[in-house]
Amino acid sequence: MLRRAAIAAALAAWAVALAAQAAERPRVGLVLGGGGARGGAHLGVLEVLEELRVPVDCIAGTSMGALVGGAYAAGVAPADIKALVKRTDWVGIFDDSAGRESVDIRRKEMDDRFFSALEFGVSREGLRFREGAVSGEKLKLFFNELVRSDLGDRPIEQLPLPLSIIATDIGNGERVAIRSGNLTSALRGSMSVPGFIAPVQREGRKLVDGGLTDNLPVQEARNLCSPDVLIVVNVGSPLFKPDEIKGVVTVLGQVVNLLTEQNVAKSLNLIGPRDIYIRPALGDFPATAFTDQLRAAALGREAALAAADDLRRLSVTPAEYAQYQEGVRLAARATPPTIDEVAVDATRFVSPERIRGAVSQKEGEPLDTVRLADDLVREFSRGDLSSLDYSVVREREKTILRITPAEKTWGPNYLRFGGNLTSDFRSESTYSLRALFRSTWINPLGGEWLLGAQIGTEQGIATEFYQPVDIHQSWFLRPFAATSLTRMPLFFEGDRVAVFRVQENRAGLDAGANIGVVGQVRAGWAERRLGAVLDTGPDAFLNLTTRVGGPEAAAFFDTYDNPYFPTRGYKLDVTHFDAQHVSEGTQPYSRTEARFGAAASHGRWTFLTALEGGTALKGELPLADSFSLGGPRRLSGFAVDQMRGQDYTFGRLEAQYRLQFANPLYGLSFIGGVMAEAGRMQKPITETSLSGWQRSLGLYIAATTFLGPVYLGVADARNGKGRFYLFIGTP
Repeated sequence: MLRRAAIAAALAAWAVALAAQAAERPRVGLVLGGGGARGGAHLGVLEVLEELRVPVDCIAGTSMGALVGGAYAAGVAPADIKALVKRTDWVGIFDDSAGRESVDIRRKEMDDRFFSALEFGVSREGLRFREGAVSGEKLKLFFNELVRSDLGDRPIEQLPLPLSIIATDIGNGERVAIRSGNLTSALRGSMSVPGFIAPVQREGRKLVDGGLTDNLPVQEARNLCSPDVLIVVNVGSPLFKPDEIKGVVTVLGQVVNLLTEQNVAKSLNLIGPRDIYIRPALGDFPATAFTDQLRAAALGREAALAAADDLRRLSVTPAEYAQYQEGVRLAARATPPTIDEVAVDATRFVSPERIRGAVSQKEGEPLDTVRLADDLVREFSRGDLSSLDYSVVREREKTILRITPAEKTWGPNYLRFGGNLTSDFRSESTYSLRALFRSTWINPLGGEWLLGAQIGTEQGIATEFYQPVDIHQSWFLRPFAATSLTRMPLFFEGDRVAVFRVQENRAGLDAGANIGVVGQVRAGWAERRLGAVLDTGPDAFLNLTTRVGGPEAAAFFDTYDNPYFPTRGYKLDVTHFDAQHVSEGTQPYSRTEARFGAAASHGRWTFLTALEGGTALKGELPLADSFSLGGPRRLSGFAVDQMRGQDYTFGRLEAQYRLQFANPLYGLSFIGGVMAEAGRMQKPITETSLSGWQRSLGLYIAATTFLGPVYLGVADARNGKGRFYLFIGTP
């Protein structure tokens, strides 16, 4: 009892000493304003405050200021924040997916042909669209890592320092000061740029960037802890000059800047004579330059050092500051917590068992937050969720890893669009517009129905039902049916002499297996009706119709990091169809085709190779099922499908130079390329004079856009007429 009394007395004396110190020194409030990547300057300011031993009693922050201030209030040292900022992929963090390499083959096929950005939800209330271009999944997991969520869920009100985070209610435009509840969701809400990052649902509100209502929360800091002195750090973006406003992006940016600067002006009027105002000389430092935040930190440090004389008035002794840091700094933990249970919150339609299966964390083992983040992003990339988060909680004697999925509010039925336009600036121009309706999670195993349609130069309707037979979707059945109408040109000595309209009706059933996210194999039976009707040309060309049926098989492997401009990986497609029964007048035949591509990079250079080949292993292919060569990237110096026949071989070598790397927010990049191609058509049906190997050389400029890839190139061939070509959209 005496020992306990002595300990209690010592603690009481320590508390009295702290109170006395607090009474002797002025109470300091810290205001950290918003400014996107310019907010990296806050890190330099915090470094100087620590070097000068300036204790802070409360923090109010907005947007990037909320992020830095929230981490500091949670006890994370500025050096640790900078280290995490330095090693973070700030280009990839605004891409919610795990990367194309981590997406399964089925999702890759859809994303390659249909714009993922144009995904609408379909319900009885009509069409619904996502609330932001980015869901912020990786951003939220970054916040978890920053504030050490693996140590357990710590509400804002339990942090070592009083903290207020400013956000805006997008529903009514009200300013929202968050002083309690989950820290990382508050940070996410304060940084949600309207239209770009989806709002955060919190306590019945939809929260977006706090800069719209209070970008420099001076009054909030006064209300939070009644400070004697405020340190106010303003990193807001200057207004664009009239001649700098040249597009939609800058117009929208100017609107945000105008709203921000109006409330900042009001806040500046609240700064008193004792307060210390710091405005780092960021100049025209872009708010989107997240990859350059450490340079902003250096500029923030310079500004704080310029105010060092005023800041020293707030300094305390080394012993006093060490005691202050001991009370607010997050203690380093030697080992991560051991997880006793992994629990997945309830869902509406996505299987919780599948989500649990995607998380490799095992009960009874230490928490691996790096692997956990990778698992969550990979599962999020399947496309069924709007967010997938985690928390570590203690319940009685158990440490529980709680996985919190949030399904898309606009799902589980979706509508997507795609299309393309091609031209050789002569007579060859094609276009297509396509739509895909996708109904997901029809049953607990993840049954999915697709209905697609396309109009344009090629027309068609296709439907299929994809039914996994196990919860991990390793095996599946796929009944399908489709009808299509395409134009098939026939050439002679470089001139187009006829055009057939080719209609194909097909139906069948196959079974298959997904090989992780890398590949898929399937086999089944297909019934087909092929008709070729002369559209333009001499009567010497006959209309042909045949019915065929037989087994077909396919194997697909794809590890490209980008479908159109890969920098690494490979892709292999192999298809085989054996027409075992055919209509009268047609001989049985088989058709086999393989396509392989690979990419590797060094610095700004990417080197690509492609090899293709197709043959009839038996019989003779009907015209509608023959192989073709010619057109952009398949002997670019020739017309599209200029050569047609029974057997072909093709190869391409290509070098691309990245003229501009992708912007972290917009993803736009520009590429220059050169390529050499060679191909040979054996047993030709058209262009019989083009025997032997045909070669083509070309160069192009290209870009990634929200509409897909854009190519503008020129190519020439000895036996071709040479041509310019333009391609916009998805294949």
